[in-house]
Amino acid sequence: MLRLSRGTGARPVVGIGDDAAVLQPPRRAQTLVTTDFLTEGVHVLAARTPPRLIGRKAMAVNLSDIAAMGGVPLQAVVSVGLPRGTPVPWARGLARGLAEQARRHRVAIVGGDTCAAERLFVGVTLIGAVEPGRAVKRSGARVGDRLYVTGALGASAAGLALLRRGRRGRGPGEAARRRALRAHLDPEPRVLFGRALGVGGLATAMIDLSDGLARDLPRLCAASRAGAVIGESVLPVDAAAIAVLGDGPGRRAAIAGGEDYELLFAARPGTEAILAALAARLGQKVTGIGTVVPRRDGIRLLGRDGRYRPLPAPDFEHFR
Repeated sequence: MLRLSRGTGARPVVGIGDDAAVLQPPRRAQTLVTTDFLTEGVHVLAARTPPRLIGRKAMAVNLSDIAAMGGVPLQAVVSVGLPRGTPVPWARGLARGLAEQARRHRVAIVGGDTCAAERLFVGVTLIGAVEPGRAVKRSGARVGDRLYVTGALGASAAGLALLRRGRRGRGPGEAARRRALRAHLDPEPRVLFGRALGVGGLATAMIDLSDGLARDLPRLCAASRAGAVIGESVLPVDAAAIAVLGDGPGRRAAIAGGEDYELLFAARPGTEAILAALAARLGQKVTGIGTVVPRRDGIRLLGRDGRYRPLPAPDFEHFR
């Protein structure tokens, strides 16, 4: 069995220096593969972001995908496109951030590529492992399951708003602004907790909130052929989102914003005490936000006024 706290077999047989890496998969494990990239103007504002944090985030968003499958991250391949004239210290900062995040989660960077590009992009392909039959998919939720999220929501959207406004200054609300900026620029992938949910068989379905609750909950429901009811009054809205955006927009950001990289998962009724004990043991905040219902009932938000309404439209779509 794979160990809970660290990967096994993470060292490549042949790493950087040849035309391809040679990897030895862990015994009695299935391979997980995910890829995500960040690009200037869509995912990052490079002129307003330290390069080290761009590197850390590029690795983190992929780690979050492995976490959502209940797996162990092992190795990564990184491809970077840099505009001509990029200062060498800037490029080194980017590489340092990638390496920091990889080391923190015991991931070996085994290769990749660099090239000149019209605008910055950083692509990571991450390889992980999970016990046969133990990957947590989106399709396992059943009617009656409880829905949970880790952490708090909305701070990343608030941080992006601050970057776009160019506001980072000191003064009233500084702590909230710093928290919001950190949530957006340096997200914390829930690798250990996702792994614990998977190896413990607690999560019946799971997805990471890369695109926000309003987009990712329907994805989980579609895969599980189910509906859901979410309680607006119990959503863990990050205080930084409300402080930066205001009460109404902050609460909307918790639902329709994106890039929180928290885990949304379903669990069978009766596991509440086990989940609470696990969350306390790992120091992870977990909040029950709703219930899986029959597909014919759709996906609804129970407002603080006691009325049901559809989820708001996501704030961002790549090809809209």
